[in-house]
Amino acid sequence: GWHNYKFVAKKELEKVPILGKAIKVAKNVLIDRTNRRSQLLTLKQGMRWLDDGVNLCTFPEGTRSRSNRLMPFKNGAFKMAHKAGKPVLPISICNANDVMPSYWMFPYRPAGGGVCKVVVHKPVESEGRTEEELADLVRERIVEGLPDGQRPLTSSS
Repeated sequence: GWHNYKFVAKKELEKVPILGKAIKVAKNVLIDRTNRRSQLLTLKQGMRWLDDGVNLCTFPEGTRSRSNRLMPFKNGAFKMAHKAGKPVLPISICNANDVMPSYWMFPYRPAGGGVCKVVVHKPVESEGRTEEELADLVRERIVEGLPDGQRPLTSSS
């Protein structure tokens, strides 16, 4: 059910009307990306949620891509999963920019259509892997599910 997951979101989203209130009321995990102490507290809070059986939804790029291509990943999500010994469920989100461009605040559907496709991959176990191996394998799976125009131009993580 909806009680079984939390989003990890950047603290700046607290200021967005309606969304900010929803994030706080649902007790999602907020991270202040400019504050190292906040990052450590977020890591600990996330690991507690994982240990309690709550799934965490993270966006490892940390922000929307302006080019529509997959960007390098931040390591926080993988650090949480690896330290907690939990699997990661990679999800590819295809053509989101057609439905909601990164510069647009509210979703819309252009006159010509536009369909966003979500590809849910098999879970990647963290046990028996290094944090870097986990991140690389998750990224590889996500890239496999993306159309060519969203794939990164380089294979860097």
